[in-house]
Order: sequence, then structure tokens, then C-alpha cells
Amino acid sequence: MSPSSTGMTRIDSIASTNDANSILPSLDTRFALSGYIGTIRYAGDVDGTSGIWLGVEWDDPSRGKHDGIKDGKPYFSCLSTGAGSFIRPSSSLQYGKTFLSALIGKYVEQLHGSDTQETVVLGSSNGAIQVEAVNLDKIRWKFSNLERLREISLDKEHVSRADAPGEIRKKCPNVKGVDLSYNLISSWDIVVLIAIELPLLERLALNNNRLRPPSNSGLGRDAFSHLTELQLNGTLMTWPAIMDVVALMPRLEQLESGYNRLKSLSPLPPGHPELVLATLNLDSNQISSWAEICHALAPFQKLVRLVLSSNPLKSIPVPIESHIPLRLTHLSLSLTDISEWSSINSLNLWCPQLESLTLNGTPLLEGSQSSRVWQQIAVARLPKLRTLDGTSISQRQRVDAELFYLSRIAKESFPSDAARSTAHPRWTELCEVHGTPDIVSDIKGKDDKLKSHLIEIKASLSAVCPPPVAPTALVLIKAVKVLPSAPLRILRLKLLKVFKAPRGAEGELWIRTADGGLTPLGDTGGADEDKEIDWWLESDSEVVLYVKIEETDPAGQGHGRR
Repeated sequence: MSPSSTGMTRIDSIASTNDANSILPSLDTRFALSGYIGTIRYAGDVDGTSGIWLGVEWDDPSRGKHDGIKDGKPYFSCLSTGAGSFIRPSSSLQYGKTFLSALIGKYVEQLHGSDTQETVVLGSSNGAIQVEAVNLDKIRWKFSNLERLREISLDKEHVSRADAPGEIRKKCPNVKGVDLSYNLISSWDIVVLIAIELPLLERLALNNNRLRPPSNSGLGRDAFSHLTELQLNGTLMTWPAIMDVVALMPRLEQLESGYNRLKSLSPLPPGHPELVLATLNLDSNQISSWAEICHALAPFQKLVRLVLSSNPLKSIPVPIESHIPLRLTHLSLSLTDISEWSSINSLNLWCPQLESLTLNGTPLLEGSQSSRVWQQIAVARLPKLRTLDGTSISQRQRVDAELFYLSRIAKESFPSDAARSTAHPRWTELCEVHGTPDIVSDIKGKDDKLKSHLIEIKASLSAVCPPPVAPTALVLIKAVKVLPSAPLRILRLKLLKVFKAPRGAEGELWIRTADGGLTPLGDTGGADEDKEIDWWLESDSEVVLYVKIEETDPAGQGHGRR
């Protein structure tokens, strides 16, 4: 059987047919039927039946019934498990249209040849609202002027082939972006024939197509010479096949290859052209080895953004000494299986330039305690991080995070200083910057009652807001013992009670800084209220309380602040 230009095969002698002119689709031909898309994997007899059958693989595996095997006999194979079935050749099968046919059908509406009023039914009214419009032909002409188009969206338009050479270029020479997702294109050769007609093409989306490899690499390089963005999500292409195509695109900067069931990334073969890829999206694949990812991507010298969301990555190991660090500045690990903070420590070694990170949806953040403090721990472990889960990190927030991290490390028990540095690689570095905190010894047999965990702070009351800096201007200085893990709102309530503030009063807090000044402690009623107080305080810290009382004046004319 030899394929014709339409993707069909003429069958001159097949059992169970008497029509010598019967036409069947070639293998790998794409088709649409009742809103579903599939690929022809077999055409011929099926044992125990009469007539010709088409063995098809559906893009939606739930529509299939098997893997191409009937009564123990294999007829074809499927990319997706259980996506195969047999159907009869039928006039209901749609084998697609040319690029220009789809373009004109979507973008060009026939002129009515009238300047008079026309009745237009508003689509959102379900036919209930009709309006009179004038000169709609002028609008139709504007949209039908295909030479003006810069972006074309033909997703789900049943495009299956190119037009005669020169026709596409003549109709739309200025196009820079094309979306051909969810179509009936069966090979990269067809993509090449379309792209070569678009000399300014920079962006191309081919999501959810099933494409055979290109047969003419020279023609492919000409077709994709200006391409900078490519989407191949859901195409089920292998990593080597993707890299073979990318080799034809010398200017490609952004590549999306999500939902392709990739389990691994292999290194580039010898002689592969140098890549300028800056962004790589591998979302929702099946990649589980971080070391393998880094080994495969080491030659990508321009790569700065990597998306690994929804992959089964469980850990990031410590790299060997001979590893090549990645130059990533952004990394997405959302919805992966990362569960240990040691992976974040290792990440700092693999990606020393990392500035932006997403971790939401990982087991690392599960648990009530982690949910309150994990952002600070992550920031402290990654010295160049500027954005975490889309939230910017200020310099003050970084300093606070690093101080908080040091205080937590100081409370942990380690058999030696070396063990502490191994568990927390930035310990020595941060101690040099912020000073070494007092390390809490873990002595067996020590009284472990709650009172042994309390810290004592100095609290005073101010009659004015903001409070005076001089300690002598403050009154009622008292020693107060608090649990360092208590949230700030509990400390605020405790001090209001200690200083016998009236019911309903609110308190504003300040903390004495190292230079003797005072700075606000948290944000009343804000996000800081649930932070543990050892974020700011340690034993002998000095806190100042100002009591706010809202009261109605005697004339009932409003409220005053006292």
C-alpha cells in the first residue's frame, strides 16, 4: 500500500470487498468521528469476521477497548494503554482539511453585498434579542483581510495538510504565531510544509497532535529558522524525538513538553547543535530522578527557567564533586513529592543562582507547624532567593528569616558541630553574618516541665504612642515569662492582662533593637499574629506596650482614642 497525497491508500485487492476502487486511509492517518480524534493503526481483515476493519487508537484512551489485540492476536499497538478499538470504514470519518480551508472557514465570512441594515441575533440571548446593525460588510471585509493577521488560532479545526506551494504565503505573509493544537496533522513533514510558507513564524503550538518524525531536516531548518516558542504538550513524543525536532530550530528559546508521560531525560547525542533554550516546561510528566534531569540538561547553557510541577520527584540528592551546576534562576517543584528539607539544602548546590522557587503542594509543607514557618526556612536555606511561590522577599524579610532559622537550629541537639553543619550547611555562613546564637544543650534527665521552656522578657508600659525611646520614660517595668512557641496574639493578650488594661482595649507592641531604638513588633490584626514569638524574641528581650482604648465622648458625638 502506498500513501497518496491525501493520506489515503487505494486497495486493489483485499478480501471481503468487490470494489477495486475502495479507498482506505494510510497507517498513522488522523481522523475525527463524533467529536473524538484518533489515529489509524491498522486497516484490513480481523479473524472471525467479514469485511474490512480499521484498527484505531483514540486520543482519549477512555474511548478505547483494548491495546490492539483481539482473541490473543496482535493487530496493532497503542501509545496509550487501552486506547485501541476496531471500527468500520465509514463516510462519517473526517480526514481533515487544508490549512487555508480551515483559516478561511474560521476567519472569513462571506460579504452580503448590502449597505443596508441587517438583523443580528445576540448569541448570549439564545435568540431572544435581535438588533439592527449597519455596514456589517465593512467589518467582515476587515476580518477577512488575511494579510493583516499576525496571530492565527486554528485549534480543533481539523487541519490535516498543507496547501499548494505558495498559497499560504500569498494569503497570510505576516503571521508570527500559529496554534494548530488538537488537529489531524499526522507528521512533522506536514508541519514543515505549513511553516515554510510563514517566513515570519516565531510561535507555534502543536499540542495534542500525534506526529511522525520529519524526513527532511534541511527543509525543516528553513521552515523553523525564526521560531522562538514551541508547544508540544500532550503529543506523547519521546525526549529523543523532541530533541531531534529542536535541533531544527536554532533560535528556539521556550519549549513546552508537558503531559507527554516522559519518564526520563537522556543526554543529547554527539554532534547535536548548540541550543539557546531559556525556558523548559516539563509539567505533569513521570520524571523521578533529579540527578538524571541535571545530567541531561547540563549542556543547556542558556536555560534559566525549568518547570517540573506534578512530576514524582521525591528527593534532591547531594551532588557529587564533579557535577556541573545548572544556571537556573527559576524552578517550579509544585505538586512534586519532595518531602525533606535536605533536598532544599542540596538544591542550593545544584542551582546556586536560584532566585525564584515554587514549592506549593509538596509533602514538605504538610503539617500545621510547617505551614506557619516553612517560608522562612526555605528563604534562609537558599541565599539568593527573591521570590517564593510568587511572593517577593524583601531584604528585611530575608534577615528575619535567617535569624529565625538560626534560632531554630540552636534549639536542635547534635552530637557535634560537624553534624550540625552537615544538617544545616548555611549554619557557619549565617553565624558569621548575624552572630552565633546561644545553643541549647540537650541534657538527659533535665527537668522537662513546661516551665523549663519558658523565656523571660522585660515588659514596660508607655503612656504615649509611639513610645519614647529612653527607658527612663517608661513605667511599670515587669518581668514576664512566655513560651517561645506561643503566637504573637497570645503575647499581646498576656501583656494587656499583666498591665490590667480595660476590657476591649487593644495593644500595640514595640521591641527594643540592638542599637537601643524601638521598632513595631508585628502588625496588629495582620498576618504576623500567628507567628511564633521566638521569631522576634529571646530571653531578656525588651517589649513596650501601648494600650489603645476606644470610648464614646459624653455627648455621644463619636469616639475618642485614649
